Amino acid sequence: MVNMPMPVWQVVPVSGGLRLRLYSGPLGLYLIAEGTLDTTSVHQLSRAVELAMRRLDPVRFTVDVGGVDFIDVAGVATLIACRREAQGRGVGFQVVQATAQVRSTAAACGAFELFSSAGDPVAAAGPMLRRNHRPGLRCLRPPRQSRRPSRNQPRS
Repeated sequence: MVNMPMPVWQVVPVSGGLRLRLYSGPLGLYLIAEGTLDTTSVHQLSRAVELAMRRLDPVRFTVDVGGVDFIDVAGVATLIACRREAQGRGVGFQVVQATAQVRSTAAACGAFELFSSAGDPVAAAGPMLRRNHRPGLRCLRPPRQSRRPSRNQPRS
């Protein structure tokens, strides 16, 4: 049996809302957000990021929004504010695993650069990024080739 890392901190919402799990590792802090990141739940995220940075003093902070099924303008603004706070403290900050809905909302707000990290090969992998069963571990394996040739490929 594989030993799963225990969350440093976890918030479970009373109803719906946002669920947060914070993991600490050698590469810094890894916060997993699941659920809805909107006007009613942004205070949870901003408070969690602020407390974690103040108490744990990380070198790098990663927010995984792969489990966020809805985000609004307030959620995007909160992610930008968290990035600004991290940069002010000299902490590397990145948002990873953004779904199409999260990316389109950020793009509509003019904040698409929130997800781009040119120097980070994991973030640059984009759609090839596969989630692993353990948080924080990523696989850059390319997607499987289909068994049937596409219409544009000649058959062999």
